[in-house]
Amino acid sequence: MLNKYFSYIGIFIIFLLILATLPFQYRIENSRKDYNIIEQSLYLSSSALKRISLGYELVVADIYWIRALQYFSNTKNYYGKAEQLYKYFDIITDLDPKFINAYRYGGSFLADTAPIGLSEVELGLDLFEKGRKNNPNNFRLILDEAFIYYLYTNDYKKASELFNKAADNVTSELRKTSLKGMAALALTKSGNLELSSQIWTYIYKTSTDEARKEFALNNLKELKTIQIEKALTKALKNYYADTKMIPVNLVVLVNQGYISKIPSDPLGSHFIILDNILEVKSSKLAANKYEYAVNMLNALSNRFRRLYGRYPKDLDELKFYVSNSPLHDYPENPYGKEYHYNNINGTIR
Repeated sequence: MLNKYFSYIGIFIIFLLILATLPFQYRIENSRKDYNIIEQSLYLSSSALKRISLGYELVVADIYWIRALQYFSNTKNYYGKAEQLYKYFDIITDLDPKFINAYRYGGSFLADTAPIGLSEVELGLDLFEKGRKNNPNNFRLILDEAFIYYLYTNDYKKASELFNKAADNVTSELRKTSLKGMAALALTKSGNLELSSQIWTYIYKTSTDEARKEFALNNLKELKTIQIEKALTKALKNYYADTKMIPVNLVVLVNQGYISKIPSDPLGSHFIILDNILEVKSSKLAANKYEYAVNMLNALSNRFRRLYGRYPKDLDELKFYVSNSPLHDYPENPYGKEYHYNNINGTIR
């Protein structure tokens, strides 16, 4: 009976001690908000953590992951600390090489531009590459990495390779077709029209969706048109080099033997000579590119106004703004002329 009595007293004393420490714990937790918890966590290497985790590496990885999410909730913490953050994610993925979200979140966060991320593309790609090596069949990791190459490095050849690799790791035919299409678009941007054409041909022949078949067919027509433009432009420049004259039309090139005939435009329009830039263009393709460029520039002009409270003062300021945006290249006028810009309403035409 006496032992039971003392047991109750002991429990009561422990309860009082816990209550007494709560205010101190609260103050400690508050003070820790100002500390760099990421830097504190880097004192131990991943190999040391594996040794002291006693076989519970996945649990330790989860704890580090939770702390990372808490840390990122305060944006003032992480700017200028990309190296530390990379090491932090490196530790998490050493502890758990299959932690897909750590690769995806960490890699995207490091590579994305401010204010979304830290603009450290190489560090982000390093983390994605590590994830791909440890999880070679995870198409989401491969796809995320492909978009980093496509959007931020302009390495369209590498992006296409990864889009194709992602496509090889999906079972859905619809998703496979979409990824193959991204690979083809990347190759078009890289200038590899032949391989891009092969992919679009594959999509056209294998797709059961009529809308996708039509989309693939339109891209094949566009690629063929681009190839014809290049051939006609080469003939035009050869003629100019020989005669120092610009022909009034393509018939002159036929009559002088520089081309055998005037080819038909796969897009259903006709080819025109742009003497100001000494190139031959498809009237339909040039018009499509011009419309796309104008719409994009108008949208960016409006974004400039939302950011700075005014429209760009001239095209040079708009061009500087667009060219320094990581997601956009300044689209040159396909007709080789300057755009007409109204700085009152910020419109381009």
